[in-house]
Amino acid sequence: MITAVNDFLEDLRGGRMAEAPVVTVEQGQLQGRVVNSPSGKAFYSFQGIPYAKPPLGSLRFKAPQPPEPWDGIRDASAEGSVSAQIDFFKKEYVGDENCLFLNVYTPNLDGEFLPVMVFIHGGGFVFGSGNSSLYGGDYLVEKDVVVVTLNYRCGVLGFLSLNTPEVPGNAGLKDQVQALRWIKENIHNFGGNSGNITIFGESAGGAAVSLLTASPLTKGLVNKAIIQSGTALSNWTVQKTPIENARNLAKSLGCESDDPEEVLDFLNATSARELVEAHEKLTPIELFPDVTNAFGVVVEKEFPGVEAVITEPFIDLLTSGRIAETPIMIGSTSLEFAFERRTDDLQAFIPEELNIERNSEQALEIADQIKNLYFKGSHTGVESLPEYFELLSDKTINVDTHRHVQYLINVSKKPIYYYKFDYVGELNISKKVLNTFGLKRAMHMDELGYLFRNDLQKDVEPTTLDIKMRERMLRLWTNFAKGGNPTPDENHYLNVTWLPVTKDNLYYLNLGQELSLGTNPDKEKMEFWDSLYSKYYRIWDHPRSNNDEITLKSSSEPKIIESYSETVTVYSESSEFTESHTYVSETTEIVKENNEIVSETHEFITENNGEPVESNEVITEVIENNEAVVENNDTVVENNEPVIENNDHVVENVEVVDKNEIDHAKVEEKIQEPVKIEESHPSQPPVTAVLNGDRKVQPRPSNEIKMVSRSNGAPKDVIRANDPPEDDLPKNIGVNKFVNFFESLGGKK
Repeated sequence: MITAVNDFLEDLRGGRMAEAPVVTVEQGQLQGRVVNSPSGKAFYSFQGIPYAKPPLGSLRFKAPQPPEPWDGIRDASAEGSVSAQIDFFKKEYVGDENCLFLNVYTPNLDGEFLPVMVFIHGGGFVFGSGNSSLYGGDYLVEKDVVVVTLNYRCGVLGFLSLNTPEVPGNAGLKDQVQALRWIKENIHNFGGNSGNITIFGESAGGAAVSLLTASPLTKGLVNKAIIQSGTALSNWTVQKTPIENARNLAKSLGCESDDPEEVLDFLNATSARELVEAHEKLTPIELFPDVTNAFGVVVEKEFPGVEAVITEPFIDLLTSGRIAETPIMIGSTSLEFAFERRTDDLQAFIPEELNIERNSEQALEIADQIKNLYFKGSHTGVESLPEYFELLSDKTINVDTHRHVQYLINVSKKPIYYYKFDYVGELNISKKVLNTFGLKRAMHMDELGYLFRNDLQKDVEPTTLDIKMRERMLRLWTNFAKGGNPTPDENHYLNVTWLPVTKDNLYYLNLGQELSLGTNPDKEKMEFWDSLYSKYYRIWDHPRSNNDEITLKSSSEPKIIESYSETVTVYSESSEFTESHTYVSETTEIVKENNEIVSETHEFITENNGEPVESNEVITEVIENNEAVVENNDTVVENNEPVIENNDHVVENVEVVDKNEIDHAKVEEKIQEPVKIEESHPSQPPVTAVLNGDRKVQPRPSNEIKMVSRSNGAPKDVIRANDPPEDDLPKNIGVNKFVNFFESLGGKK
């Protein structure tokens, strides 16, 4: 009798939970469903929730817009479309542009304000989704947390950058920010605490998490972060030549124009499928890491009124202390990748950012050191494959994870928990998706099989030890999400206290068959890479922003150089250009409406190994879109050749003028209106510039330039010999038409 009553009560409880739950959010009502976890525990599932307006039509490539409200009750029982992509497993086109959906899994809706864990999927920023086929929240919700997974735009649709206000780049990251804003505003309706949000991600998702912790857009949205097998320090996360990548993609689809607006119009008129397939041909994902994704993260140029995820190199943000208020868990697997060996040249493993010339004495010496460290002097034959894979994994993931921790230690005010996942069991995902070459090592994605339910392991029977490992992982991750400490107390599963790293001790938790606390993982190898970065890495050798590529012109194509009638000449004395980042006061007035010019020029000049500019050296500034280009002054900047060259063919016979003789009133009077100009040099990408003046000035096409002096000796104008009269030129003429018109007059390129 008692048993029957208990069964009846259970049925009643089950019946109440089986009713389709309805939740009200800012946009309307959502009807979800009740799902049973593998252990039989029921939880609520809401899927396919739109967190932004569909990025279709004119919104393609743009930052996401807030979602629109709907009438009635919206069905949230099925997942939304994934981002348009080439499926990694099937190698076929799947998905849709209308993909900005998220899923919420919660153990109750009664307003207990549970910790919230937001997962960002990996896939090299090219493929993947937050759907339950790989990232089911079943196990995590059993630990009394609310789990959110999401889709974001991948590949060219999410990371095209034209360096314009319309398409500055990083739309896929801005999708993630918009999702966090939606979660912050609505998660309390699902029983979640909007004041306790932990973001976590793996691979490209880990890199995205590291960027989000540094972005000003997430201030107040993120409380804790877990970075798994990927950081934004990694070379594969960032586009080096976004403008060239955009141009190459458009050209492969038949676009011959180099004009950013025309390229955007062309790409907007192209189907999503064609864009995705062209991207895959441009940089096939299976060739990673030898060929990296053409459309990844960019350091955005700042535009008034346009939100940017990141406008400085990530390393600057990491070392500045601006991530200091976020508790971090970070780590990687013991062996990330085991790709087919594609080269025996160990110079290929020297980090690009060290700027070491191939086959130089330094490069050959480093390659020999790598050989001795990883292969004990020999690296040929099948027997050395494990060592090769260790080197490959270190280069792509482990070294940058180590660097991330080391940089963070020096500035962080919050705990940093470092781990190595070294467990091999039946739930290791690599057994299903990667070639493990028979190696019994924990590899890329393997920890995910112990955090999420996934379709790949439907028929896998976990061992007792696997189940214990899963319980450990779930407790560590959710304990951190709840209170910022993964081991608040010791128990049967967590029998080790995980200590955060300190400046004196690089503590880490080894997640193997047993938990163990150690220090300095891979100490000998990491010290070797640390020594290389200490010796060769120079932060001033690297672009400070995404402004080095300003137009879509290819440096290999012939270009027309346009002139302008006004010039600004900046004068400095060695005492005024120092590493203190102070600008000459005379210059400041001239460019006061172009603050970015000051900062850009400042970056290039003061970072030249700290050497001051000699007195009375001349810097001619050419300005467009608040960009600065320094001409005829290669003694000022030696390490930024793509941006600054000794353009003798452009500016000739520049006279040194005493700065005290400048008529500032007349100079300032001329600096008002933009005029377009393009620069060319055989060894550098083209640049464009704007000069402000108070009267309209037409471009003048000639390569011969001379300086005209004012009565007081200061340069007044730049005039090209053989220029046609201004009145002979059509108004509002485009560059290509202008070239044709000029040539018809008998001019020459």
